[in-house]
Amino acid sequence: MSTTRQRNLLYLLGFVALIAFWRVGLPMLGIGGGEEAAAPATAARPAVDSEGDPTGPRRPVARGERKGAKPGDRVEVLRMADLERVPQESTPGRDPWRFVDPPPPPAPPPPKPHVPTAEELRAAEEARRRAEEAARLAAIEAAKPKPPPFTWLYLGRFGPPDKQLAVLTDANGKTVRNVKEGDVIDNKFIVERIGLESVDIRFVGFPDVPAKRVGVTPRRPVGGNPGVGGNPG
Repeated sequence: MSTTRQRNLLYLLGFVALIAFWRVGLPMLGIGGGEEAAAPATAARPAVDSEGDPTGPRRPVARGERKGAKPGDRVEVLRMADLERVPQESTPGRDPWRFVDPPPPPAPPPPKPHVPTAEELRAAEEARRRAEEAARLAAIEAAKPKPPPFTWLYLGRFGPPDKQLAVLTDANGKTVRNVKEGDVIDNKFIVERIGLESVDIRFVGFPDVPAKRVGVTPRRPVGGNPGVGGNPG
């Protein structure tokens, strides 16, 4: 009875050992067993297209590699198009051995136009009005008749104090005239007053024009007395 029981136990242990060897030992040796053993041992790693999808036969996965894999691991895809890409030409930079003048600084912006204030506008308007008024008065003054220029020279005086005579000569010194106060010369000039060193002359037809004072002019010697041979006024 005990012999039969021992024989049965030995059969059971042998069967369990056979199953364990089939499940564990054979896959470790790469012979078969498990889900991984269903694939052929000579299968190649699947090919990967440009989008990363397997299109070819699978690579055999060793048992040791399967044990080291993790859920987060992924296989990098080798893109053949990146290997065939032509590198872009690089743009050459500045030559450190060549001196280049820096560009001139930009021109300053033009000044902003001045906006006159109300006070400036009033001052400009007042200046314009005054200029117009001065121009108008100057035009009126220019339109007024002017007295003729007095060209006679005063040489001096002689005679008693109550009857002083003034000696006048023209610019050329050829004509000499002796005149007293109140006389008219050439119907243009009036002898208003005879002084010691000057004579005051007024103008005919211009009563508002002030008298012109003419000082003594030394007479050039022409021979004879200034008062002699002259034409009395």
